[in-house]
Amino acid sequence: MTPPPAAAQRAASVRATRATSPRVPAKRPSLRVLDARPPRRGRLLRALSAALVVGSLLSVVVGHSILAQGQVRLTSAQNQLSSEQAIHRQLLAAAADAENPAQIIAEAKKLNLVTPSSVTQLPAVPLNTPIGQTTTTPTTTTPTTAPSSSTMGSGSTPPTAAAGPSATAGR
Repeated sequence: MTPPPAAAQRAASVRATRATSPRVPAKRPSLRVLDARPPRRGRLLRALSAALVVGSLLSVVVGHSILAQGQVRLTSAQNQLSSEQAIHRQLLAAAADAENPAQIIAEAKKLNLVTPSSVTQLPAVPLNTPIGQTTTTPTTTTPTTAPSSSTMGSGSTPPTAAAGPSATAGR
C-alpha cells in the first residue's frame, strides 16, 4: 500500500516549507480565569520587617557581649578577692604566732630581758564594749555636822556649796 501521489506531494511540500521558514507559534487564547494581580505595594513593609528582625538580632548580640564582658570582670574580681583572702589568712596566722605567750617569752630571752614568774592570759573583750569608761553613778554627800570656823578660814565658803553642781552650772 503506497500512498496516493497527491497526498505524497502535499506532505513533501509541507516538509519543505517547515524546513525553510522559521517556526512561528500560533497565538493561543489566555486560559486564565482571573485577571493578573496588580503590582504589589508591600515591598516597603517587607523591607521594614526584615530590618526589624536584623536590628533585634543585632541588639541580642550586643546584649550578650555586654553580659559576657561583665562576667569576665566578675571572674577577675573573684580571683583577686580569693588571693587577697589568702594573704589575709596568712597575716592572721602570723599575728596569732606573734601573740603566742611562748613566742613572746622566747623573744624576751633573745633580748636578755627578765623571764616572768608566771604568764596570765587575758580574756578576749568584744569590740563593741568601750574600754576605760567607768559605769559608777555620782552620789551626793551631805555633811552631818557643820564645819567649824577654824577649818574654813576667813571669808571662804563651805566646801559643799563651792564644789556642788550648782556652782559649776552657771559657768
